Amino acid sequence: MAIKLAVGIWAHSVGLFSEGIHSALDLVSAAIAFFTIREAGKPADEDHPFGHGKIETLSSLVESLLLVVASVFIVMEGLKHVKNPEPLEHAGYAIATIGTSLFISYFVYLHNAKAARQTDSSAIEVNALHFLADAVTAGGVLIALVAIHYTGAMWLDPAIAFLIAGYILAISWRQVVRSVRELTDRVLPSAEVASAEKILASFKPRVIEVHELRTRKSGAHRHFDFHAIFCGKMTVNESHFVCDEMEDELQAEFPGSLVSIHVEPCGHPGVPIPAHCSRTTSGVCEANRKGSQ
Repeated sequence: MAIKLAVGIWAHSVGLFSEGIHSALDLVSAAIAFFTIREAGKPADEDHPFGHGKIETLSSLVESLLLVVASVFIVMEGLKHVKNPEPLEHAGYAIATIGTSLFISYFVYLHNAKAARQTDSSAIEVNALHFLADAVTAGGVLIALVAIHYTGAMWLDPAIAFLIAGYILAISWRQVVRSVRELTDRVLPSAEVASAEKILASFKPRVIEVHELRTRKSGAHRHFDFHAIFCGKMTVNESHFVCDEMEDELQAEFPGSLVSIHVEPCGHPGVPIPAHCSRTTSGVCEANRKGSQ
Protein backbone atom coordinates (compact mmCIF):
# COMPACT_ATOMS: atom_id res chain seq x y z
CA MET A 1 0.00 0.00 0.00
CA ALA A 2 2.69 2.47 1.05
CA ILE A 3 4.85 1.75 -2.00
CA LYS A 4 1.96 2.09 -4.44
CA LEU A 5 0.83 5.40 -2.94
CA ALA A 6 4.38 6.79 -2.91
CA VAL A 7 5.29 5.65 -6.43
CA GLY A 8 1.86 6.68 -7.75
CA ILE A 9 2.42 10.25 -6.56
CA TRP A 10 6.07 10.24 -7.65
CA ALA A 11 5.28 8.91 -11.14
CA HIS A 12 2.12 11.07 -11.57
CA SER A 13 0.03 7.93 -12.22
CA VAL A 14 -3.59 8.18 -11.07
CA GLY A 15 -4.04 4.50 -11.88
CA LEU A 16 -1.23 3.45 -9.55
CA PHE A 17 -2.34 5.95 -6.91
CA SER A 18 -5.88 4.53 -7.14
CA GLU A 19 -4.43 1.09 -6.54
CA GLY A 20 -2.72 2.45 -3.41
CA ILE A 21 -6.06 3.74 -2.12
CA HIS A 22 -7.62 0.37 -2.89
CA SER A 23 -4.85 -1.40 -0.96
CA ALA A 24 -5.36 0.96 2.00
CA LEU A 25 -8.97 -0.18 2.15
CA ASP A 26 -7.82 -3.80 1.87
CA LEU A 27 -5.78 -3.21 5.02
CA VAL A 28 -8.75 -1.67 6.84
CA SER A 29 -11.00 -4.51 5.63
CA ALA A 30 -8.59 -7.18 6.86
CA ALA A 31 -8.30 -5.47 10.25
CA ILE A 32 -12.10 -5.32 10.59
CA ALA A 33 -12.42 -8.98 9.60
CA PHE A 34 -9.66 -10.01 12.01
CA PHE A 35 -11.48 -8.61 15.04
CA THR A 36 -15.09 -9.28 14.04
CA ILE A 37 -14.55 -12.94 13.12
CA ARG A 38 -13.09 -13.54 16.59
CA GLU A 39 -16.23 -12.01 18.10
CA ALA A 40 -18.60 -13.81 15.74
CA GLY A 41 -17.04 -17.15 16.68
CA LYS A 42 -17.93 -16.79 20.36
CA PRO A 43 -20.68 -19.11 21.63
CA ALA A 44 -24.14 -17.84 22.56
CA ASP A 45 -24.40 -16.09 25.91
CA GLU A 46 -27.03 -14.39 28.06
CA ASP A 47 -26.95 -11.18 26.02
CA HIS A 48 -26.76 -12.98 22.65
CA PRO A 49 -28.83 -16.17 23.00
CA PHE A 50 -28.77 -16.74 19.22
CA GLY A 51 -24.99 -16.32 18.97
CA HIS A 52 -22.82 -13.54 17.58
CA GLY A 53 -23.04 -14.38 13.86
CA LYS A 54 -24.66 -11.09 12.87
CA ILE A 55 -21.46 -9.28 13.92
CA GLU A 56 -19.71 -10.96 10.99
CA THR A 57 -22.47 -9.98 8.58
CA LEU A 58 -22.32 -6.39 9.82
CA SER A 59 -18.55 -6.47 9.25
CA SER A 60 -19.12 -7.64 5.67
CA LEU A 61 -21.48 -4.73 5.09
CA VAL A 62 -18.96 -2.19 6.43
CA GLU A 63 -16.16 -3.69 4.31
CA SER A 64 -18.35 -3.58 1.20
CA LEU A 65 -19.32 0.04 1.82
CA LEU A 66 -15.62 0.88 2.12
CA LEU A 67 -15.18 -0.47 -1.41
CA VAL A 68 -18.01 1.77 -2.61
CA VAL A 69 -16.26 4.77 -1.03
CA ALA A 70 -13.00 3.74 -2.71
CA SER A 71 -14.62 3.61 -6.15
CA VAL A 72 -16.05 7.12 -5.70
CA PHE A 73 -12.66 8.47 -4.61
CA ILE A 74 -10.92 6.85 -7.58
CA VAL A 75 -13.42 8.46 -10.00
CA MET A 76 -12.75 11.85 -8.43
CA GLU A 77 -8.99 11.40 -8.83
CA GLY A 78 -9.47 10.27 -12.42
CA LEU A 79 -11.50 13.38 -13.24
CA LYS A 80 -8.73 15.56 -11.82
CA HIS A 81 -6.23 13.97 -14.20
CA VAL A 82 -8.60 14.37 -17.13
CA LYS A 83 -8.81 18.10 -16.45
CA ASN A 84 -5.12 18.49 -15.59
CA PRO A 85 -3.16 15.68 -17.25
CA GLU A 86 0.41 15.14 -16.08
CA PRO A 87 3.05 13.20 -18.02
CA LEU A 88 3.96 9.79 -16.63
CA GLU A 89 7.37 9.76 -14.95
CA HIS A 90 9.58 6.93 -13.69
CA ALA A 91 7.53 4.39 -15.66
CA GLY A 92 9.93 1.55 -14.86
CA TYR A 93 9.43 1.91 -11.11
CA ALA A 94 5.67 2.20 -11.54
CA ILE A 95 5.52 -0.95 -13.70
CA ALA A 96 7.70 -2.94 -11.25
CA THR A 97 5.55 -1.81 -8.32
CA ILE A 98 2.24 -2.77 -9.87
CA GLY A 99 3.64 -6.07 -11.18
CA THR A 100 4.74 -7.06 -7.67
CA SER A 101 1.37 -5.99 -6.29
CA LEU A 102 -0.44 -8.14 -8.85
CA PHE A 103 1.46 -11.26 -7.80
CA ILE A 104 1.02 -10.69 -4.04
CA SER A 105 -2.66 -9.75 -4.27
CA TYR A 106 -3.58 -12.83 -6.29
CA PHE A 107 -1.72 -15.13 -3.88
CA VAL A 108 -3.52 -13.60 -0.87
CA TYR A 109 -6.86 -13.84 -2.74
CA LEU A 110 -6.39 -17.59 -3.25
CA HIS A 111 -5.57 -18.05 0.43
CA ASN A 112 -8.61 -16.04 1.60
CA ALA A 113 -10.97 -17.71 -0.89
CA LYS A 114 -9.94 -21.16 0.35
CA ALA A 115 -10.47 -20.10 3.98
CA ALA A 116 -13.89 -18.62 3.11
CA ARG A 117 -15.00 -21.88 1.49
CA GLN A 118 -13.83 -23.95 4.45
CA THR A 119 -15.47 -21.74 7.09
CA ASP A 120 -18.42 -20.32 5.10
CA SER A 121 -17.42 -16.93 6.49
CA SER A 122 -18.95 -13.93 4.72
CA ALA A 123 -16.33 -11.60 6.27
CA ILE A 124 -13.44 -13.63 4.86
CA GLU A 125 -15.25 -13.93 1.53
CA VAL A 126 -15.49 -10.13 1.30
CA ASN A 127 -11.83 -9.89 2.26
CA ALA A 128 -11.01 -12.29 -0.57
CA LEU A 129 -13.04 -10.12 -2.96
CA HIS A 130 -10.96 -7.12 -1.88
CA PHE A 131 -7.77 -8.89 -2.95
CA LEU A 132 -9.32 -10.28 -6.15
CA ALA A 133 -10.35 -6.75 -7.09
CA ASP A 134 -6.82 -5.64 -6.23
CA ALA A 135 -5.30 -8.28 -8.51
CA VAL A 136 -7.66 -7.55 -11.42
CA THR A 137 -7.24 -3.80 -11.19
CA ALA A 138 -3.47 -4.17 -10.81
CA GLY A 139 -3.48 -6.09 -14.08
CA GLY A 140 -5.39 -3.26 -15.74
CA VAL A 141 -3.01 -0.63 -14.39
CA LEU A 142 -0.01 -2.69 -15.51
CA ILE A 143 -1.35 -2.88 -19.08
CA ALA A 144 -2.11 0.86 -19.07
CA LEU A 145 1.34 1.80 -17.76
CA VAL A 146 3.09 -0.32 -20.37
CA ALA A 147 0.89 1.15 -23.12
CA ILE A 148 1.50 4.72 -21.91
CA HIS A 149 5.25 4.11 -21.72
CA TYR A 150 5.41 3.01 -25.37
CA THR A 151 2.64 5.14 -26.93
CA GLY A 152 2.48 8.26 -24.76
CA ALA A 153 -1.33 8.04 -24.68
CA MET A 154 -1.89 9.74 -21.34
CA TRP A 155 -5.67 9.36 -21.54
CA LEU A 156 -5.20 5.67 -20.76
CA ASP A 157 -4.23 6.47 -17.16
CA PRO A 158 -7.54 8.07 -16.03
CA ALA A 159 -9.46 5.70 -18.32
CA ILE A 160 -8.09 2.66 -16.50
CA ALA A 161 -8.85 4.38 -13.18
CA PHE A 162 -12.51 4.72 -14.22
CA LEU A 163 -12.62 1.04 -15.21
CA ILE A 164 -11.12 0.08 -11.84
CA ALA A 165 -13.76 2.15 -10.05
CA GLY A 166 -16.56 0.53 -12.04
CA TYR A 167 -15.27 -2.97 -11.32
CA ILE A 168 -14.88 -2.29 -7.59
CA LEU A 169 -18.36 -0.78 -7.42
CA ALA A 170 -19.90 -3.81 -9.15
CA ILE A 171 -18.43 -6.43 -6.82
CA SER A 172 -18.95 -4.34 -3.68
CA TRP A 173 -22.59 -3.55 -4.44
CA ARG A 174 -23.39 -7.24 -4.86
CA GLN A 175 -21.92 -7.92 -1.42
CA VAL A 176 -23.79 -4.97 0.11
CA VAL A 177 -27.07 -6.47 -1.09
CA ARG A 178 -26.11 -9.89 0.26
CA SER A 179 -25.16 -8.48 3.68
CA VAL A 180 -28.39 -6.48 3.95
CA ARG A 181 -30.39 -9.60 3.12
CA GLU A 182 -28.70 -11.51 5.93
CA LEU A 183 -29.15 -8.69 8.42
CA THR A 184 -32.88 -8.56 7.59
CA ASP A 185 -33.22 -12.36 7.98
CA ARG A 186 -34.01 -13.03 4.35
CA VAL A 187 -34.78 -16.66 3.47
CA LEU A 188 -31.84 -18.84 2.37
CA PRO A 189 -31.17 -19.22 -1.38
CA SER A 190 -33.77 -21.38 -3.15
CA ALA A 191 -31.23 -24.14 -3.90
CA GLU A 192 -30.39 -24.48 -0.19
CA VAL A 193 -34.06 -24.45 0.83
CA ALA A 194 -34.79 -27.15 -1.77
CA SER A 195 -31.93 -29.26 -0.40
CA ALA A 196 -33.27 -28.92 3.15
CA GLU A 197 -36.81 -29.83 2.02
CA LYS A 198 -35.46 -32.93 0.28
CA ILE A 199 -33.72 -34.05 3.48
CA LEU A 200 -36.86 -33.52 5.55
CA ALA A 201 -39.05 -35.34 3.01
CA SER A 202 -36.76 -38.39 3.29
CA PHE A 203 -38.08 -38.96 6.83
CA LYS A 204 -41.50 -40.05 5.63
CA PRO A 205 -43.32 -42.16 6.73
CA ARG A 206 -41.87 -41.75 10.24
CA VAL A 207 -42.69 -38.04 10.03
CA ILE A 208 -46.17 -37.57 8.60
CA GLU A 209 -45.62 -34.01 7.47
CA VAL A 210 -43.23 -31.07 7.79
CA HIS A 211 -44.56 -27.55 7.39
CA GLU A 212 -43.87 -23.89 8.22
CA LEU A 213 -40.19 -24.24 7.32
CA ARG A 214 -38.40 -20.97 8.06
CA THR A 215 -34.76 -20.32 7.17
CA ARG A 216 -32.24 -17.54 7.64
CA LYS A 217 -28.48 -17.01 7.88
CA SER A 218 -26.49 -15.35 10.63
CA GLY A 219 -22.77 -15.07 9.89
CA ALA A 220 -21.56 -18.58 9.07
CA HIS A 221 -24.60 -20.21 10.68
CA ARG A 222 -27.82 -21.23 8.91
CA HIS A 223 -30.99 -21.47 10.97
CA PHE A 224 -33.81 -23.95 10.22
CA ASP A 225 -37.11 -23.74 12.07
CA PHE A 226 -40.09 -25.96 11.23
CA HIS A 227 -43.06 -27.97 12.55
CA ALA A 228 -43.10 -31.77 12.28
CA ILE A 229 -46.28 -33.86 12.60
CA PHE A 230 -45.84 -37.29 14.21
CA CYS A 231 -48.24 -40.11 15.00
CA GLY A 232 -50.19 -39.17 18.11
CA LYS A 233 -49.34 -42.47 19.80
CA MET A 234 -45.59 -42.09 19.43
CA THR A 235 -43.77 -41.67 22.72
CA VAL A 236 -41.72 -38.57 23.53
CA ASN A 237 -38.56 -40.67 23.23
CA GLU A 238 -39.53 -41.94 19.78
CA SER A 239 -40.31 -38.51 18.33
CA HIS A 240 -37.21 -37.03 19.98
CA PHE A 241 -35.01 -39.71 18.41
CA VAL A 242 -36.37 -38.89 14.94
CA CYS A 243 -35.86 -35.16 15.55
CA ASP A 244 -32.22 -35.85 16.46
CA GLU A 245 -31.80 -37.67 13.15
CA MET A 246 -33.32 -34.76 11.26
CA GLU A 247 -30.93 -32.36 12.99
CA ASP A 248 -27.95 -34.56 12.17
CA GLU A 249 -28.91 -34.78 8.49
CA LEU A 250 -29.33 -31.02 8.15
CA GLN A 251 -26.07 -30.31 9.98
CA ALA A 252 -24.23 -32.79 7.78
CA GLU A 253 -25.45 -30.92 4.70
CA PHE A 254 -25.07 -27.46 6.26
CA PRO A 255 -22.23 -27.58 8.84
CA GLY A 256 -22.72 -25.30 11.82
CA SER A 257 -26.45 -24.93 11.21
CA LEU A 258 -28.90 -24.50 14.09
CA VAL A 259 -32.16 -26.46 13.96
CA SER A 260 -35.36 -25.84 15.92
CA ILE A 261 -38.23 -28.35 15.59
CA HIS A 262 -41.77 -27.97 16.93
CA VAL A 263 -43.34 -31.42 17.32
CA GLU A 264 -47.08 -31.78 16.75
CA PRO A 265 -49.24 -34.92 17.07
CA CYS A 266 -51.58 -35.80 14.24
CA GLY A 267 -54.95 -34.24 14.93
CA HIS A 268 -53.48 -31.35 16.93
CA PRO A 269 -55.86 -28.35 16.83
CA GLY A 270 -55.21 -26.36 13.71
CA VAL A 271 -53.11 -29.09 12.09
CA PRO A 272 -54.56 -30.54 8.86
CA ILE A 273 -54.94 -34.33 8.79
CA PRO A 274 -53.03 -35.81 5.83
CA ALA A 275 -55.13 -37.90 3.44
CA HIS A 276 -52.88 -40.95 3.91
CA CYS A 277 -53.23 -40.83 7.72
CA SER A 278 -55.28 -43.77 9.08
CA ARG A 279 -57.03 -43.05 12.39
CA THR A 280 -58.53 -45.07 15.20
CA THR A 281 -61.97 -44.47 16.65
CA SER A 282 -60.35 -42.30 19.29
CA GLY A 283 -59.16 -39.97 16.53
CA VAL A 284 -55.47 -40.69 17.09
CA CYS A 285 -53.26 -41.38 14.10
CA GLU A 286 -51.60 -44.81 14.13
CA ALA A 287 -50.08 -44.56 10.65
CA ASN A 288 -46.38 -45.28 10.49
CA ARG A 289 -46.09 -46.16 14.19
CA LYS A 290 -44.49 -49.44 13.25
CA GLY A 291 -41.99 -47.64 11.02
CA SER A 292 -41.03 -45.27 13.83
CA GLN A 293 -40.35 -48.17 16.16
